[in-house]
Order: sequence, then C-alpha cells, then structure tokens
Amino acid sequence: MGSCCFKKIALAVPINNDAGDGTLPLRVPKWKRGALIGEGAYGKVYECLNLETGELHAVKHIELLGTPEQIYREVYFLKKEIFMLKNLYHKNIVQYLYTEINNDCNGVDIMMEYVSGGSMRHLLNKFGKFEEPMAGLYINQVLEGLKYLHSQGIVHRDIKSANILVTQDGIIKLSDFGASKKLKLDFVGDKDELCRSLKGSPYWMAPEIARRSGHNFAADIWSVGCVMIEMLTGSPPWSSVSRTVKDVMELITSGQTPPLPLGVSLECRKFIEECLQEEPTKRPTARALLDHEFLKERMNFDNNSMTQAGKLYN
Repeated sequence: MGSCCFKKIALAVPINNDAGDGTLPLRVPKWKRGALIGEGAYGKVYECLNLETGELHAVKHIELLGTPEQIYREVYFLKKEIFMLKNLYHKNIVQYLYTEINNDCNGVDIMMEYVSGGSMRHLLNKFGKFEEPMAGLYINQVLEGLKYLHSQGIVHRDIKSANILVTQDGIIKLSDFGASKKLKLDFVGDKDELCRSLKGSPYWMAPEIARRSGHNFAADIWSVGCVMIEMLTGSPPWSSVSRTVKDVMELITSGQTPPLPLGVSLECRKFIEECLQEEPTKRPTARALLDHEFLKERMNFDNNSMTQAGKLYN
C-alpha cells in the first residue's frame, strides 16, 4: 500500500467523540500558504490567504512521519485536538475554522483565526517588560479564557507567552491546544481522573506535572503565575536562576518556586504567590482569581468594553 493511501486511511479512522463521527474531511485546499509566524513542539504555524474569500487565516501544519503505528498514534491525538477545538467559542480563545489534508498526504493543516498582533512573547521581545496595569489587563483576559476552558472540562497544559496571542485591539486569545486534555465535566479531583502524562513547557510547568503525580485544572493556574513573572520581568520564569531545562526541572520537582519580580505591589505579589502554591488544591480557580484584589484594585476597565490600553499601533 502506498504511503499516501495509508495516511488517508489513518486519517479516516474514527475515534470515540461526542462532537462527531471522528473523521477528518479529505478536501482539496483552496488557500495559499505565506510566511512562517510560529513554531513549536506540536507543529509550525503560517499565514495563509483564503483564495475563495480573500480572508487571512493562520494554518497550523502537522507533518505525518514515521512508521504506520506512529502515524496512527499521532492522528489519534490530532483528531482529539481538532474535535476539542471545534466546540470552543469564546472571545479569548483563538477560533478554529476547518481542517484539510495536504495534496501529497504528508501532513494535516488546521485553519485558525489569524491574530495579527502576534504572541505576547513577540510583544515582550519588541517592547520589553510590562508594567502592572498592562500585565493585569492581559492576565485578566487569560483568566477569562481559562475559566471558559475549565468550564468545558479542558485543561490547557501549555499556558505561556508564546501561546497567548494579542489582537490589534488588545484582545487576548489563548492558542495551541496540542497539549490540552479534556477531563470529565463532573471531575471533582478523584485521583483516578488526574492526568499523569508529561505535557507542557518546562519553564512554565507545574510541579505535579513535572513529578507525574497527577494534575488537573490547577496546573494551568501555576502557569498563570509564571506568565505574570514573564510579563513583569520580560523573561521566562527561572531565567535568573538557570537556563538549562534539566536544572529547571530539578528545581520544580524539589518544591521550589521561580523568583518573584522585584519592586511589584503587595497585591501583585500575593496574586503570583497564590498561583504558585506547591499544593494544587490550595491554588485559586480561574474564576476566583478574577475577583482577586490585584485585579479589582488595579484594573480600571470592563472586560466587555476594552479601553485604549493594550491596543497595538503601527
């Protein structure tokens, strides 16, 4: 059997999922790929032009390489990601559009909403660290997105500045769900329902993930604390202590927390410290953090009517 034929069969194999029959559509692409705008462990992201509508989209390309067993495994998890994305509708979540298979069958392309401002990491590299009001403006929206995801039973597991996109109007969009996991909606913390796989990026990784002791939604809250450090210092957490992944993983599993930014307000420090509680059950939920003193005292905006703060200008 030719490799292209095999991959089409692999992509057509259904999975158990309430969102549909589990198959990916075999469609002829009607778009043109542009410049590379992002790259990570779960694929490369390009600009693309929809040749039917003239709209700009982002396309995440995942190559299908390896043995038949490896391809089946990758396709299985890829479908789970797609069917998860298909049912997410929130202004702080990047919008899924559709999926296509390459003409040469060497990969799958996931079409997403195009966010012209780029990632938060891009903004930090370009403009430097953020002051507290800006950090609060952005983290408030990150929490709104996480509150929605968690209400849908989804733990993101890779919250970091590179996966947080910003529109021209300063709207935050959570992206890259390659590491995400859907838990049961009636999840209440039963140890048998905890995720135990090693997923995410080490510098933002919660200790329970690093130890593989079982994790849930609270792992995302740890990452929120890490993103706060990243915004307020301009550098990833742990950068002032170590630059090797091995050393960082040892620090995390030994029960240490990343150094906090200097010169921040008491409310901001408390916010970060609560996110970085070593015991997951002691961390606040996304919903609770939205009512935290740091956001209530410092943020003078309504999330439904954004102020000029956070907008991008050419």
